[in-house]
Amino acid sequence: MLDKILIPIDDSTIVQKLIKRIPTVIDISQKELYLVHVSDPYPPRIYSDSVLSEFNISVKHHRESCRAFANKIFKNYQKLLSQAKQVELIHIFEEDIPFGILTAAKKTKVDVIAMTTHRYTGLKSILLGDKVHDVIVNSKYPVLVI
Repeated sequence: MLDKILIPIDDSTIVQKLIKRIPTVIDISQKELYLVHVSDPYPPRIYSDSVLSEFNISVKHHRESCRAFANKIFKNYQKLLSQAKQVELIHIFEEDIPFGILTAAKKTKVDVIAMTTHRYTGLKSILLGDKVHDVIVNSKYPVLVI
């Protein structure tokens, strides 16, 4: 039975729609839901090319901002999934998003990973890659793509 479900989250519209639909599609009253948010551990270089620049951001400040962001979106989704037996946030710092998702799945020993594809096309597909495909290929757990 699929009692433990891992759902990768971000603030995209498609993930918001997925979270809203989950309670209408399955009975989550007896399910343990793990919402995982994967953040890059290092601040983007776009802030500044120089450490001495006024726009430089420290790794510590970047991580604090990522935690605050993850907690903010988690609280919004937690309200929508309030009927679930348990809803827990897992926030992972990892450069490789698919690896971070699989790390969370292994850590929680879930029954299934439910995720949505962002459907990148053209140049975005080449630059960003297909994270869902990477999860499917490397996962030891079933992956439900919505």
